[in-house]
Amino acid sequence: MATSYFQTYKEIQDKLASMLRTEFRGFSVYFDDNYVNRKPSYFNITKTKDDILMNLVPQAQIRDYGFNIRYYLRRPNYSKDLTLNALFRVGDRIGQLIFNNSNVKFYSTGKNYYFTDGHFSNYSVQPSRDESESINDLHIASFDFDVKAFEVV
Repeated sequence: MATSYFQTYKEIQDKLASMLRTEFRGFSVYFDDNYVNRKPSYFNITKTKDDILMNLVPQAQIRDYGFNIRYYLRRPNYSKDLTLNALFRVGDRIGQLIFNNSNVKFYSTGKNYYFTDGHFSNYSVQPSRDESESINDLHIASFDFDVKAFEVV
């Protein structure tokens, strides 16, 4: 008999991507390790942490998952009205989206799984950049999303 494996991290990541796609219609969401010049604007989600908070008996855990979400906007000729305000609008909308969805069902096939205590932090429109992001006219809004999940192991 094959062992089934439930990828909690991937299911939470997919739910987060779905929430972003629903809120920001027409925007793509990717899962790249580094910036890729794809479109004038898109979201990218990367995993930042996966910690066990508590082992429960008989075979369960409470885990803390972390994600970094980056909104990339390529726009030449920086202006406060066109660029900075666009980044702030996205960040403010995501902050409200996470606040409204801090406890969400993310998977169901006979069982329901929920993430809890979802929160938005470290919001910046001038985040540190890696080498792939050192591009003129590339503007970035960056924020972290942390969530707890109960898992059967």
